[in-house]
Amino acid sequence: MNPISGNKVTLSKVITSMTKADAMAPIAALEATVVAGRTYQAYHRGGIDEARERFIEESSGSIVWLCGVGAMNALGDKLVNKILKTTKNFDVGTDKVLRTPFENFMKNIAPKGFNAKQVALIKGAKVLTSVIITNLFIGFVVPKFNQGLTKKLKKQRDELERLKAQHNPSFKGAGINAINVFTNAIENTNTGKLLSSDAGIAGGRMYNARTKEERREIAIRDIGSIYFYMWAQGHVRNLLNLAQTGNSTRLNPATAETLNKHLLDYIKDNKMNVEDFKNAVLGKNIELPKEINFETTKPSAFDKLFKRKPLEVIKLSEAEKHITDSKILERARKMANLQPKRMDDLMLTKQQLIDAFNIAEINDPKLLDKVFSDFTQKANTDEYKYVSNKSLYNLKDEMIKYVEYLCKQSKDGKIDKTLIEKVQKKNLIYNGINFAAGFSVAAIFLSYVIPKIQYYVTKKTTGVDAFPGLYDYSKNNPKTK
Repeated sequence: MNPISGNKVTLSKVITSMTKADAMAPIAALEATVVAGRTYQAYHRGGIDEARERFIEESSGSIVWLCGVGAMNALGDKLVNKILKTTKNFDVGTDKVLRTPFENFMKNIAPKGFNAKQVALIKGAKVLTSVIITNLFIGFVVPKFNQGLTKKLKKQRDELERLKAQHNPSFKGAGINAINVFTNAIENTNTGKLLSSDAGIAGGRMYNARTKEERREIAIRDIGSIYFYMWAQGHVRNLLNLAQTGNSTRLNPATAETLNKHLLDYIKDNKMNVEDFKNAVLGKNIELPKEINFETTKPSAFDKLFKRKPLEVIKLSEAEKHITDSKILERARKMANLQPKRMDDLMLTKQQLIDAFNIAEINDPKLLDKVFSDFTQKANTDEYKYVSNKSLYNLKDEMIKYVEYLCKQSKDGKIDKTLIEKVQKKNLIYNGINFAAGFSVAAIFLSYVIPKIQYYVTKKTTGVDAFPGLYDYSKNNPKTK
């Protein structure tokens, strides 16, 4: 999902798009850097043969890594739609008590003759097939193509050298829920898509390596690269954010722009005391009536391991029985529309009900609807799409921290329009700086450090600094002499 909405593209929206956890643009830019860096280093060690193999391997891997699973999924969707006789695509992710796109599809659209298990298996088989095909292509087809091309070109060169030598003798020369969890992870998250490709790609390249030395280099390069592709950029940004503000996260510029506009509309040209502003924007701690009972799911093993509380929800119709204030009742009804109905019922999370009682600017349903819709491209209210409620309220937590940071930036104990605009500009600049830093660290390791390590290990273990795909260690290995 792309947080950029509408036709107007601003710097804040571009940076937001680049720094989202599932953003593809920075991965694509990083891939271009890696392809160039690794090809350049391969040329310096193994000449045109290693450089060509590395370029083909890295560029084809990049294309499939970035687009392969998604493209195969798109083709698979057409086949699934034919089987299910529908044109409606649907997600299978769920938090069980709030968003249920799979159940909505089964209730409203699924054709007769198909039960939930069959539909889940069809969807899961589509995703699994797309992963297998892309992995086979990169892990088996590309290495065989590379090796065949190198062998053919080398044979041509050797023949040319032999012909030359005739005239010049001195011449020398890599359950349903379980099904749906797996399917959703690969179909709708970049991490799932990319990691599902990584395993097969690395395994296929290692299996098809020509020598044990080449297999070791592939393992160092492909397995060692996963962290820097998937998580290094975010970790660098988190460390820089922690040093700059005391919080490891930073509000993305697009959401900050929306929030600041809301705050400016609220404060207008007035000045407010920091504490008054903070109370008006963030509100106060609220305790709900004790007679309100929430439903939840049984904690999963994962929840128990990390001591996470399962999501608590309540039907709006049940919550209404305990709300006597008309203003709070109106807010609760608007909060319930921040997600689609669960089957036929409007639902509220416990946090949403607390926010309805806590009448503060940060909890304004109109603001949250704008922020969530922009962040998810309106998928948060689509009954056939799955958006993690946790991801949305993590975003809201970042909004709260942003306001707290704004209050700390006041030098005279006052909040006004000038300070709000200054903090927004500062947030935009640091988002850009931290993104560039994370990108640079990942690019340096992927395009320079990791190749140097794999070359060093080969030289250290064999005594030869040569491309292991072509070097004949049985005849030329100094370690055996």
